Amino acid sequence: MIRPWANIRDYFKELANLSDSFEAMANLVTEIERSRYKEGLFGWTSMHDLCIAQTSVTYPHFEPYLRISPISDGELEFRYVDTHNEKKQWHRVVHGTDGFHRLERFLKQLHWFADL
Repeated sequence: MIRPWANIRDYFKELANLSDSFEAMANLVTEIERSRYKEGLFGWTSMHDLCIAQTSVTYPHFEPYLRISPISDGELEFRYVDTHNEKKQWHRVVHGTDGFHRLERFLKQLHWFADL
């Protein structure tokens, strides 16, 4: 389930020529790899989504996690899956170039890292 960031990056790079949103996903993962968060975030892919948890997980996974999805026109949807009721889930849509900034704001808001 959990995959190394380099494998996730390569997966999205293979899809990058299909749309600007996939390219944005590849760039986001590259930024995570280069950041101080890479050792404290645990990622996997589900179809074309990037899923990120605060702790290492195994399948099946029932704990809250952040799902980042490529959508149209280079945009990314961030959705915090902490309930099955989609209407109650926190979510934001951002331009792909703002993806890492949105991720950092999410991490700060939920206090996933003590020093943020």
